[in-house]
Amino acid sequence: MATREVLLVNPNLMRPPIAPLGLEYLAPSLEARGYRPVLCDLTFAADWRGDLRAALDAARPEAVLVTIRNLDDAYFASQDFILATTTDIVREAMAACSAPVVLGGIGFSIAPEAVLRFTGSPYGIDGEGEDALPDLLDCLASGGEVASVAGAVYRVGDRVEAVPPRPCDLENMPAPSRRFLDNPRYFAEGGQAGIETKRGCARPCVYCVEPRAKGRAVRLRSPESVADEFADLLDQGIDAVHLCDSEFNLPAEHARAVCEALISRGLGPRLRWYTYAFPVPFDNELAETMKRAGCVGINFGVDHTDEQMLCHLGRDYTLEDIQRTVDACRHAGLAVMFDMLLGSPGETRETLAHAIDCMRQAAPDRVGLSCGVRVYPNTAIARLVREQGPLDENPNLHGVCEDNDDLLRPIFYVDAGIGGDIHKVVHDLVAGDKRFLHADPSELDGNYNYNDNSVLANAIRAGERGAYCDILRRLDEK
Repeated sequence: MATREVLLVNPNLMRPPIAPLGLEYLAPSLEARGYRPVLCDLTFAADWRGDLRAALDAARPEAVLVTIRNLDDAYFASQDFILATTTDIVREAMAACSAPVVLGGIGFSIAPEAVLRFTGSPYGIDGEGEDALPDLLDCLASGGEVASVAGAVYRVGDRVEAVPPRPCDLENMPAPSRRFLDNPRYFAEGGQAGIETKRGCARPCVYCVEPRAKGRAVRLRSPESVADEFADLLDQGIDAVHLCDSEFNLPAEHARAVCEALISRGLGPRLRWYTYAFPVPFDNELAETMKRAGCVGINFGVDHTDEQMLCHLGRDYTLEDIQRTVDACRHAGLAVMFDMLLGSPGETRETLAHAIDCMRQAAPDRVGLSCGVRVYPNTAIARLVREQGPLDENPNLHGVCEDNDDLLRPIFYVDAGIGGDIHKVVHDLVAGDKRFLHADPSELDGNYNYNDNSVLANAIRAGERGAYCDILRRLDEK
């Protein structure tokens, strides 16, 4: 029987490069179902068109999967519409071969039907692909009904149809062999690797795409398989890792179990890992356990400090909770960063000033300030925006406000109650304090947007490793 090859294409051209973790997790599932996954990684291509056509000619695949990590870079300051470049890659693949092109990835799953229409691709997989992609490929090969495949998104004439996704059984899924990608090169040029310990998020944050893209049910991997994956990366010389979980400590019991698995294997002293976490539940005991397991830094997406603004954003913790996270991290010797989201509905100059003052008092190592809330489709803030009337007549919206009903192109909410340029207002409030990383469009080389960040890329080339916010912190402190 001829080899059933599937070309897996990574179209992400951002720098520093981030490894396409989804492809690494997908490859073993394809192999188990009789397919041979072949990688076409355009991240490192000097000529992506030439590399893509060469890969298609060499593999002559049964299907081509293009993973979509980002629709855009999510920054008001730059508004880089990454999906446009990805669409060029998709259409090049469609023109160069007769095999079906299938889209997938978290960026696709934010708005699968809209992305399928935008790119012109015939097929996509909404949600996880470990089961769904082999199912779709088997269906296409046998001439079966695509409508029978969970998660399938497909064209029927001028319409796009979608089948609800079915989540995978992560608990019993073995640890993937981290050898499909060139992980050492990604580590050398990107400074870190990624690992998931769970998928899904049930939090009601008004702006977040995670519940749509990964599901609302939180599904956990076995701590032993997570430890196996860490060990595999260590065997390749990769010791700096950033967890890709929405919030590592939700649930806290699983976070502790993962840490204990790393500690029992003796991996903690050999690792430097970072994670995102939620302000509650978080205490000294968890922070100390994470430290013993090799954690060196935590990024808390606190968003704001004003009680009313937190409520508007769908957050349910307090300023006191935020302060306790700093104290616990300090006690354990962990670097701590807060990410704030400024400009959402109800924001005023007074609430902005209050947030900056509270951050100074809390005194984390760094505070990332995102000005303007990206309005992604299938989120609560998108529903609010639609209720407010036509996009191009809404004084709170900035970016692409015309011919953008599907909200795929960059569009940002900044409450008109601020009464001026939010970047200037925040710039004046920060007043040169290096603790704050501010994405200002007038100073793109000095902010913390990781897309095409030459400062970061040069630092990694010089040997820096770890979370990008921590690399920037260390550069400032030299």
